[in-house]
Amino acid sequence: MGLADAGRSFRGEVPVSELKRLSSSLASADGRLKVELEFRVDERRIRVLAGHIEGSVNLVCQRCLETLRFPLNLDFRLGIVSSNEEIDRLPDGYEPILVTGEPLRTFDVVEDEVLLAVPVIPLHEGVDSCESGYVNQPRAEKENPFSVLEKLKF
Repeated sequence: MGLADAGRSFRGEVPVSELKRLSSSLASADGRLKVELEFRVDERRIRVLAGHIEGSVNLVCQRCLETLRFPLNLDFRLGIVSSNEEIDRLPDGYEPILVTGEPLRTFDVVEDEVLLAVPVIPLHEGVDSCESGYVNQPRAEKENPFSVLEKLKF
């Protein structure tokens, strides 16, 4: 009998430092994420892992290279499947999680969801919030090559 069949749920905290695949994007690995996981079988008899992750991670702003506190408030619902055929049968609203004979590492699930949530290129909102003073230079307007035709109008 699996965790979903037994209707198990877990609450706890995950240290950000344990999210190894995220470490290259972090300014620091300080902090903890509050995590709630619920394994259950839904009304369609689909084994589900539903969860909530709350907290923040410290990323590196790619504009000023300073710390960017990125808040997380994530809800997710994964359909637990054991084959590719089952993935195709999952209804909309379920992301698949393929479970083989190996035990499911909940840290990996949490890390996957956080990795999906953080921006690929983290930036402070607006240039005024970066402390480097970096400001995008306005682009010079290019001369329209057809502006000469304007003069030829009758």
